[in-house]
Amino acid sequence: MPVWSALAIVVRQAAPPPLTPEEIAFSNASQVLSIVGVFGVLALLTVLLRVYVRIFMLKVFGYDDYIMVIAMAFAVGTFACFVIESHYGLGKHLMVVLTTPGMYEMLAKLLFFHSIIVMIAVSCVKISIAVFLLRLSTRTPYKRFLYTIIVFLILFTITCMMTLILQCIPVQAAWDTTLRPPPLGTGTAKCYSLAIFRDIGLFNSSINIATDVLFATLPIPLVWNLQLNQRTKISLIAILSLGYFACAAAIIKAIQQWHVLSDPDWTVHDSFNVWNFIELSVGIIAASLPALKPLFNWCLETARAITSGSGNRSKRSGYGYKRNSSLGYLKADEASSRSVALESIQSRMNNPTGGKSPYHVRVTCESVDLTTRGIRKDEHGGKWDMEGAKKSDDSILPLQRPPVGHEIVRTTEVHVS
Repeated sequence: MPVWSALAIVVRQAAPPPLTPEEIAFSNASQVLSIVGVFGVLALLTVLLRVYVRIFMLKVFGYDDYIMVIAMAFAVGTFACFVIESHYGLGKHLMVVLTTPGMYEMLAKLLFFHSIIVMIAVSCVKISIAVFLLRLSTRTPYKRFLYTIIVFLILFTITCMMTLILQCIPVQAAWDTTLRPPPLGTGTAKCYSLAIFRDIGLFNSSINIATDVLFATLPIPLVWNLQLNQRTKISLIAILSLGYFACAAAIIKAIQQWHVLSDPDWTVHDSFNVWNFIELSVGIIAASLPALKPLFNWCLETARAITSGSGNRSKRSGYGYKRNSSLGYLKADEASSRSVALESIQSRMNNPTGGKSPYHVRVTCESVDLTTRGIRKDEHGGKWDMEGAKKSDDSILPLQRPPVGHEIVRTTEVHVS
């Protein structure tokens, strides 16, 4: 919804009563910035943790991660627009904006770029989710459907962007009212009527709501078909279903978009843009939380080690690898030539205290001669599958060195059941 639409409403109305000094001094910018700031900081923190997990813990950074970082960059740009707009009338009564020289034109120009930036950011979030779901899907029909959705989102974003850019011819008339015909200006610029612009905006919002519902629902069948335990499936589905909150924000935004035509003083709360930013932030958070699972596991293991009194944690580099007395495993230094040692965990029958140990663990490893076996890189990167490996229980055999030019210092696949 452009600023000039509210201006046209004011022009069509009778002369409004003069504002009191209190109304002139009033500003709701701090409340608006507080709301968008809280959601923006939460989204930024989630993305930073996602980057940390993917780069430093898993040592793999996928296309969905790159796209989400781009979306977060646009979200930061959107928040910057809010901050700058607060100096040019955001939070103030519209009549104050209109009667202050230069304020209206600057606010209209900022909102012009604001609407484009946030629209691209929302689309990037959805494309990132689609790319993430491509990794989960194992069936060709799902993959084709996701690729179709990605292409549709790209084309839809370009179309919406052109609709916003070309709302007026020349483009500058979107914020410079002097280029418009009377009664708003003295020029000959052509712009969408208020009704047409509102209908286009509502159509775009409807598509956004539909895609929000789609991406909040689509992970359910995909995750349920994965080879995971039921608790992990339920937790992943619950996290990805947070996208329904983004759907709710999109619906509220559409309602505000409909009523903004009848609210000539919308600059006080700017509800449409605020809910648009909430939709964006919640989408970023919901899409990034599944990537934080390794970090949550590390925190739980650390808390368990501390509360169980099994301190003596490893001070080596890594993410929570522990020594003999703890409930985990030991990671050798990168430059070390030693093999990885897995400490045997006592079973219930061998507990010397006579009590029942909660653990019953069987560790198996696969070791392979790289000179005779094929090597296939896992689709997620960072892991190697060894075909035709020889299995052994409770031991890890040293690997033979591969031919020159194809060296892998150590490759071990461990199964814990």
